[in-house]
Amino acid sequence: MKERFYNLSLFALFLLATICCNDDLNLNIPEPDDTIVIDGWIETGQFAKVLLTRNSPYFSTIDSASIRALVLTWAKVTLTDSVGEKSEILTLRRNDNYFPPYIFEGNEIIGDTGRIYKITAEYGGKTAWAYTTIPPRVKLDTAYFKLETNSDSLGSINIEFTDPPEIKNYYRILTKLIGKDRRYNSLMVMSIDDIFFRGQKAELSLSRGPESFFLSEGNKYFKLGDSVSIKFCTIDKAHFDFWNSFQDEYLNARNPFASSLSQIKSNVQGDGLGIWGGYGASYYTLKIK
Repeated sequence: MKERFYNLSLFALFLLATICCNDDLNLNIPEPDDTIVIDGWIETGQFAKVLLTRNSPYFSTIDSASIRALVLTWAKVTLTDSVGEKSEILTLRRNDNYFPPYIFEGNEIIGDTGRIYKITAEYGGKTAWAYTTIPPRVKLDTAYFKLETNSDSLGSINIEFTDPPEIKNYYRILTKLIGKDRRYNSLMVMSIDDIFFRGQKAELSLSRGPESFFLSEGNKYFKLGDSVSIKFCTIDKAHFDFWNSFQDEYLNARNPFASSLSQIKSNVQGDGLGIWGGYGASYYTLKIK
């Protein structure tokens, strides 16, 4: 048995050495079909916002120029509420808070609790669509700053809220440093299931999330003197599944000894992928003194 294991090990090492020393190794990976990628949301009391791009090959060059080239500026994006009671075509606008700095925005339909919203994107003969809902909002009971051990200025924000027992709830929390951050950034924990505190009072510690999960680690602490806006959101199950699977994929990609056999759970149908999500959003401002 030991001799067999030894021979197999030698064969594996020989195969690895052969592959590594072969300069002529070519991988013929087919180009993917063009797919519409939706990153859109609508929240309580606000107009819809949609970032629209197309997909790119896995081994393509990633830089600012190539990312700009992925933006679908000539697409048609249509928003319909509930059972087709009202419809509007979103307008493409420049917004330097995002990169690439182009975003489709609504002008007529305002997000409301309990309604169903459908987004449809059309480009180059392809069509992608998705549905989402805006759940009832849940309010924070309190939010306060807590210093890190052995630090005189850095810390985290603790929040407390009571999870409604009558319905299943999912949450997403974003923060923005007022006067510093261009937009709201997600926590490292991208979505939260109430499975561990259903119908109870919950307490969470918030660290500062990075502006980009792929380009920067960011500073995970808040500090004395910061003014922080907290965006506390309820989301539906499909919206939770997307961010939960996206988080798993992100963490696995950072670990050379881990891999994922699952796909990110998109709620987009047709010739597309990505996420169209509703937020029951509440905003709070905390001045850290």
